[in-house]
Amino acid sequence: MRDWPPRFFEWATLEAYRAALWPAAPLAAAWLAASARRRPQLARFRPSMPPTNHRPFWVHACSVGEVTTAIPLLRAMLDRWSGVPLVLTVSTPAGLALARREAPVPVTWFPLDHPLTVHGFFTRLRPRALLLVETELWPGVLAAAHARRVPVALVSGRLSDGRAKSYRRMAALWRPVVRPMAAAAMQSAVFAERLAALGLDRARIAVTGNIKYDAAPAACTLEERAALRRSLGITDAAPVLVFGSTRPGDEVLAARCWTALSPRFPGLRMIVAPRHLDRLGEAEAAFSAVPHVRRSALRESAAQSGAPVLLLDTHGELRRVYSLATVAVIGGSFYPGVNGHNPIEPAAQGVATVFGPHMGNFEDIAAPLLEHGAAVQTRSPEDLPAALAALLEDEPRRAHIGAAALEVVRLNQGAIARTLDFIAPAIEKALAPAQGGS
Repeated sequence: MRDWPPRFFEWATLEAYRAALWPAAPLAAAWLAASARRRPQLARFRPSMPPTNHRPFWVHACSVGEVTTAIPLLRAMLDRWSGVPLVLTVSTPAGLALARREAPVPVTWFPLDHPLTVHGFFTRLRPRALLLVETELWPGVLAAAHARRVPVALVSGRLSDGRAKSYRRMAALWRPVVRPMAAAAMQSAVFAERLAALGLDRARIAVTGNIKYDAAPAACTLEERAALRRSLGITDAAPVLVFGSTRPGDEVLAARCWTALSPRFPGLRMIVAPRHLDRLGEAEAAFSAVPHVRRSALRESAAQSGAPVLLLDTHGELRRVYSLATVAVIGGSFYPGVNGHNPIEPAAQGVATVFGPHMGNFEDIAAPLLEHGAAVQTRSPEDLPAALAALLEDEPRRAHIGAAALEVVRLNQGAIARTLDFIAPAIEKALAPAQGGS
């Protein structure tokens, strides 16, 4: 009886959250409808239902990074549970586009966390289990799953320090939906402890590693790199800087680096890949004084034009383009707010990689890279030109960093198998009714 008051308070907090969503829904719909970029997400009020013959496993991955993680996981699940359909949901237009291109299973929108939407989605999909990739915790969805006895598992789970603090501040909302989760396969011991602090029994938590290592593309062959260089009009001898997943401020920083480095390194080429293509005009403006070309406009004549800066405005190419980098730079890591992007992709190509001081969302990846001398971290944006110059001048150091990066990736692979082994008991309990057919 002593836990009755806090449990009642938790119930009341969750009900207050649900109640607040009723007046918020029309406002959210108006906000989405007001923007052509956001308007497709109106479909999240009633997501389309992919055809399935039986009740599926539901896997949710928020956006591009999580979808990239989910794709090899989905393939492994199809191999392991071949008779059970899978459905993937996503939350962003970019994630949806990538998933529809590359996912081996049907794809639809993730429902907005509104009582009517969530109820309708569960009623129509009738999932056997719900797997959430990384940190996609929504109180309404989790509460609905628990009420329907749908087991929930977190895979490749992570809780950044900032997110964990915000969850702790609203512990009365999060504890009742985290506590009943069936399993949590976490990326690191730090993330596991943060989840346990929210109330999940430690017996249902395991550290299985980061699936992003398993999702890393194989290193491109020399022939593949040569063909890609030719298609981009880059000679074999030209040093290449790749600024990947750039965010506001990063392109201006890249342009400053170009101004500082291009006189010292004849033939230098730079490839800039904005994280969100709707920012392409802003990114291009940073290079208004530098000859540049968009990848989508690149034809044989343009490739021979000698434009030293290439703006990557196509989907799905950055992972291959990293293989051309003499040095790769991780966007979103030099200024507060974004907390970095995934450095595994250039590391898996054996490329010397540089990132800034703000890598909070990828601390568990940045730390082993730095510990093994497999990456370089600058203390500020102002330090970046000098750091790049030092690497461009020192081929043996670049080779050492690249080899160490490949080794870090190799040592950390295998998370998918460990994850599926850990969550299998919960998943296979959900399969028991399937033996009858539906």
